[in-house]
Amino acid sequence: MDLPYYDVVVIGAGAAGLTAAIYSCRRSLRTLVISKDIGGQALFAREIENYPGIPRSSGADIIQKIFEQAQGFGAEITLDEVKSVTKEDEGRFLVKALRGQYLSKAVIIASGKIPRDLKVPGEERFKGSGISYCATCDAPLYRGKRVAVVGDGGYAYDAAVLLSKYAAEVLLVSRRKTLLEDEELVGVIDQTKNIILLLGTNVKEVKGTFKVTSIVLESDEKGVFETTVDGVFVEMGFDVSVDAFKGLVELDDKKQIIVDSRNETTVAGVFAAGDVTNTPFKQLVISAADGAKVALSAYEYIQRSAGRSAVVIDWHK
Repeated sequence: MDLPYYDVVVIGAGAAGLTAAIYSCRRSLRTLVISKDIGGQALFAREIENYPGIPRSSGADIIQKIFEQAQGFGAEITLDEVKSVTKEDEGRFLVKALRGQYLSKAVIIASGKIPRDLKVPGEERFKGSGISYCATCDAPLYRGKRVAVVGDGGYAYDAAVLLSKYAAEVLLVSRRKTLLEDEELVGVIDQTKNIILLLGTNVKEVKGTFKVTSIVLESDEKGVFETTVDGVFVEMGFDVSVDAFKGLVELDDKKQIIVDSRNETTVAGVFAAGDVTNTPFKQLVISAADGAKVALSAYEYIQRSAGRSAVVIDWHK
């Protein structure tokens, strides 16, 4: 049986994957997007104020617009889970998903990241309604408020310092009994009067009505107690789902896909973009920009593989 054959298969339908599909289709490449869902982590952002050209919007609204653009330019989008990608003869790639198999000339991996959860009662309910996983994204929304930052390392410390510039009070909740990360950052925390350290403390529950109003904590010193907060920032790092690509591309020690400045992986014809890569900054606008760049790189690869000259995108010759 002949399998469907595409110029590009994009794995993931967040900002990176959908933007890649837009640019791929604009280069007249037959493009398939495979993803378990549409939107990824952006869907949990109720208010985004730092996406260029859009003063304030929800993550869902921004993703919806990108999705409609991708479809409008001809991208085929299917909801499925990719299980493996292998390089076949003649430079083709076989993409196996749960409900189908596809051949392509190039593959773009844009499967995103998954923030580590607290795994406590109330977390799922209040995601996007007081629980955030990105201080850089949401800190300005909590000006003059009382917030908690939960985490044990650099992610949490950096988030606490940033939030201290907006919030009236920041509770830094850590299971550790001492701060063990970067000495300079720890020094800033110690000198910041509106950061309150709650060390040796675990989160037991997040409570509220329509939005977060308090958290239940437990420590050896205080036992179980409840304190009011307007928001909870979960800053415990993140995981990426790369099981389908193990053995295909090179990963770093955080299991992120290693890419160069052109979003190329260690395998010719396989590209990656957005939060799944080793790019140091995980932001919606950066993922979208990565999606544009990776699609142009894939186009150049396909052109050159066919013995055709690729359009020089840069100003340099």
